[in-house]
Amino acid sequence: MSFSLVLNSSNVVGNNNITFQYKFINGNFRIPEGSEITISNIVIPYSFYNVASYYNNQSFSFTFPNTATNTYNLTLPAGFYAVTDINAYIQQYCITNSLYLIDGSGNNVYYINLSYNTNFYKIQLLCFAVPTALPSGYSAPAGWAGYPVAATTPTFTVLDNNFGNLIGFIADTYPAVAQATSYSVLSTITPVGTIVNSLIIRCTIVDNPVSQPSDILDSMPITGSFGTNLTYSPSYEKWVK
Repeated sequence: MSFSLVLNSSNVVGNNNITFQYKFINGNFRIPEGSEITISNIVIPYSFYNVASYYNNQSFSFTFPNTATNTYNLTLPAGFYAVTDINAYIQQYCITNSLYLIDGSGNNVYYINLSYNTNFYKIQLLCFAVPTALPSGYSAPAGWAGYPVAATTPTFTVLDNNFGNLIGFIADTYPAVAQATSYSVLSTITPVGTIVNSLIIRCTIVDNPVSQPSDILDSMPITGSFGTNLTYSPSYEKWVK
């Protein structure tokens, strides 16, 4: 005889929504000796951040040349970020601090850019030289900080934390010295865009002799994108004592 145990949001206990508790009614249910348990189906939201204080990967900085070279320290709010999201955050920061110009078509022109380079499985950093005067057809936003004495690129600093793992750059400043012409560099280590790549399902009534710890019931891969529901239906039953 088999029984199905259903756990849902009503079974959540503790913090962070990672522990579920099933209460057996005393005297109404008996687990026979030698019984086994297996996962039939799991549906769970993909809500695991890849940027958070406990990963120590929220902070980085850059310099921007104008009448003086100013350093700007940025801290990403905790959340899930692709490289495009980090780049959008930088652009929004530049808008807030008037660190951009506007071309003749009304498009914002930014002088720092992070993007995917799929040909090399790397992240590409571009720093463009800030001009010494307003280019023809361009306009400057309100609060524009001014122009450098000589055309100069911003510099991008990966701090000595784990932010560099996210974008594939070791802790350093890129370029090491601001340049007069555009600067391009590819990441030097493999970027780790997702911190959580699988989920381990543990159960206090399980005795798994081939795992450590011995309460591991199963594991499920991450097969969806952030914000979607992850669905796991094992292709075969993996019974555990």
